[in-house]
Amino acid sequence: MTDIDIENYPLDGESILLDQIICYVEGIEDVHFWKDIFDSFAPELRIIFYPYSRENNLKSGKQTVLTERNLKNASASLILCVDSDLEYLLKNEPLFSHPYIFHTYTYSIENYKIFPEALARIVEKSSVPETNTRRFSFVNFIKDYSKVTYPLLRYLLYFEKRKLEQMTRKPPDVISEPLISEKNLKSVFCIKSKEIDLVDNANEVITELKNRVSHLIDQIKKKHSNIDLNQIDNILSELNIKEEETYWYLNGHIMYDCVAKIMMGKVISDYRKEKREWFRLQKEKLESQEEMKILEDKKNEYNNRIKNIDWKTLMNDGYMYCLISLKKCHPIQKIKQDVEQYWDSYC
Repeated sequence: MTDIDIENYPLDGESILLDQIICYVEGIEDVHFWKDIFDSFAPELRIIFYPYSRENNLKSGKQTVLTERNLKNASASLILCVDSDLEYLLKNEPLFSHPYIFHTYTYSIENYKIFPEALARIVEKSSVPETNTRRFSFVNFIKDYSKVTYPLLRYLLYFEKRKLEQMTRKPPDVISEPLISEKNLKSVFCIKSKEIDLVDNANEVITELKNRVSHLIDQIKKKHSNIDLNQIDNILSELNIKEEETYWYLNGHIMYDCVAKIMMGKVISDYRKEKREWFRLQKEKLESQEEMKILEDKKNEYNNRIKNIDWKTLMNDGYMYCLISLKKCHPIQKIKQDVEQYWDSYC
C-alpha cells in the first residue's frame, strides 16, 4: 500500500494511520452517498471523505476531484469518487477504467434518488393510500418517461462525444455553447405541477413530453442534417442500455428536481385528500358513538403520522432503496463490483 502524503492532504486536525484511506468527492451531499456505498460493500475499510481539495482552496466539483495532481497520486490510499455524467456510456478515460476512480455509472447520485421502486415506497409511507384506490404507479411512469426520452439520449450522447473529442485534442479545440443546453433540457424534461393529471397513470404528461422531445429532435435535425447515430447506437447496444432505463442516464438534477419531486408532490397531495375524504364518508355511515370514537382515533393517528413524515427528506435518501434492492438496481451492482475488487486488491 502507498503511504499517504500527510503534508499535502487536508486532515482537519485528525491523525492519519497508514491503514486509513483518503477519498475526495464532489461535494458534501456526495460524502453521504459514497460513505453509505463503502459501508455497505466494504465496511472494514477506514475511509475519510473530503468534499474538496486543499490545492483548490476548498472548491468542490468534479473537476476539482479529477485534477492532474489527484489523478497522478491516486492509489490504494487515495481514491476519487465522482458522478459519471455521460462519460461512462462514452467510455471516456480516465473515468472508465482507472482503478482508483469510483463513479456512479448513472448520470449522477440524483438518478439513484429517483429509483422507481423507492418513489413508490415513499408514496406509501407519506400518504398511506387506501388499498382499494386505483394507485398511480411510479414504476410504470418512469418506464414510460424513459422510453419517450430515449431518442433524445442518443443525440445527447452524440454531442457529448463530440465535445469530449474536442477537449482531448492538442491544443484543445475551443468549445462553443452546447447545442442542447441545460435550459433546452429543462424546457423538455420538466413537468409543471398545475398541468399534471394522474388519469391513466399521467398518460397526458407522457404525451406532452413526447411532443416536446420530438420538437427538439426536429430542431436538431434541421440544424445538423448530417448526424450519424450508428456509433452511438452501437455503444448503447454494447453496454446493454435499455430504453425503459433511460432515466439512469438523463441529467439527474433535472430529473430529481423537476420531474420526480413535482410528480411526488402531486401524488401524495391527491392521496392525502382521498384519505381524508374516506374518513368523512365513513363517518356518515356510522351510527354509534363508540364506532365514531374509533374512527376519530384512526383519523387522528393518520394525521399525526403524515404530519411527522417529510417526504422530501425521504426522497433525498432514496438511493438507500437501491442498496436494499440490489437485483433491481443494476448500476449499483457495478459499483459494488468495483468496491469489492478494490477491497480484494487492498487486502
